[in-house]
Amino acid sequence: MTGDAVHRDIQFLTGSPARFAVVSALAESPARPCELCERIDATRTTIQRILAGCSDRQWVRKVDGDYRLTLTGRRMYERYAALVSEAERAREFGPLAQYLGPIGDELPDIVFDAGTITVSSEQTPLAPVNRLTDWFADAEGPVKTISPIVAATFNEAAATLLERGVRIESIIDDGVLERSEREFHEELERGIDHESIEFYVHESSLDFGLVVDDRGCCLGAYDDRNNLRVTLVVEDPVAREWAIDQFEQYREAATPLGTVLSAPE
Repeated sequence: MTGDAVHRDIQFLTGSPARFAVVSALAESPARPCELCERIDATRTTIQRILAGCSDRQWVRKVDGDYRLTLTGRRMYERYAALVSEAERAREFGPLAQYLGPIGDELPDIVFDAGTITVSSEQTPLAPVNRLTDWFADAEGPVKTISPIVAATFNEAAATLLERGVRIESIIDDGVLERSEREFHEELERGIDHESIEFYVHESSLDFGLVVDDRGCCLGAYDDRNNLRVTLVVEDPVAREWAIDQFEQYREAATPLGTVLSAPE
């Protein structure tokens, strides 16, 4: 059956790294088996067997002693190379996908090409926290933030930005407000009184973090215990516009902090 034959062709190409290495080498330039042996970690016998398999599938042809890709061979190479690249990105961005909620479905493609991931580990559990805080502290221009947690380091960075005259808009949820009133009351009061910062309280619990400024955006993914597990930094105008749009959507569903605090209990 044709389907079985196609499946066997796919298995042939994916069944060994050496096979893709041979096809990749021929995509760069035609070559003889001895030249391929110098470029690929495989024996002459293995190279010859791979070339024979490719020839059987009309992916390569021999011209004056050199093997070169055919039209179909090059198309197979290009598409498989794209799949390999996507698999590499999937492995890199897997931790983000694991912890990021529904907002992950809306990420623009550019984040996978231009984004930088920082993941917590047993050796560096605070790496994402430090990355997010550093990004926030080095903000350029007005800053917009969404945060499901409150932390002293983040408050300190915000205070430094305000001293520099940076304007901040921040969306929090009821849980963050309650903890801020309980554990960071003075910082909250200073923020409320400061003319360069505006707080909004979202109508439901937040499950991701976001910092947007003139450079781009930093996205934070949290686990079920609100521990920051992964950060994604993207310095790109398309990603920035996406992040601003997300912020504005969440702000529409939020209430200014002053209104919340003045509401009768």
